Amino acid sequence: MSADDAKPSRRRFIANAAALAATGLGATELFAQGTPAPPPQGGWDMSWVDRVQRAKHRQVFDAPGMAEGMALTNAVVWLNGYSEVYKTIDADMAVVLVFRHKGLPVALNDDMWARLKLGDDDKLKDPTTGEPTKRNPFVNLKAGDKNLMTFPDGGVDSLIARGAIVLCCNLALMRHAGALAKAEGIPREKAQQAMIDSVLPGVIRMPSGVFATSRAEEAGCLFMRSS
Repeated sequence: MSADDAKPSRRRFIANAAALAATGLGATELFAQGTPAPPPQGGWDMSWVDRVQRAKHRQVFDAPGMAEGMALTNAVVWLNGYSEVYKTIDADMAVVLVFRHKGLPVALNDDMWARLKLGDDDKLKDPTTGEPTKRNPFVNLKAGDKNLMTFPDGGVDSLIARGAIVLCCNLALMRHAGALAKAEGIPREKAQQAMIDSVLPGVIRMPSGVFATSRAEEAGCLFMRSS
């Protein structure tokens, strides 16, 4: 690209910066006024942002730790509270859960929980047997389970079925890939693919949990730390 080719982009950047300075508006306010976000690059699925912006009520629960499923519990309590007070239905609500850092395992399947012993550090119990869990204790929950860490309808799969948007951090996913490669003596590339394949159906990978939380807030979500 020549210097002359770059001039229009520089002019647009300067004009946009001047507009921001003149109005005092940040990205959240501009998006709310209908200013479009830049188109996504690199193959990331950002379709969830449109779902958030169509909803009447919007909340993001940031989960950097598992915290016995606190983000899941908070999501159910939030949905139920609005339903009780305002008679909302799920279609009115945008609930976004972001599992990042040490909270990532909530978004992974039973196979990866067993392979990496993901319940050991937090001493989590299997909700059915009460024994140290070798599976993800936050999916496939049943009302008869005696060791639930959230509501019976508060599993990741149940919330996704209700329309919840569940995002996970790719940076944390790749860190776990390093641990998997070391534990099983497999190439890092194979471990990375295994981690990607272990993400629960319906969970959307984001470049990072920090990005996911920020983008949800820009789309109009209120923020709640949930760990």
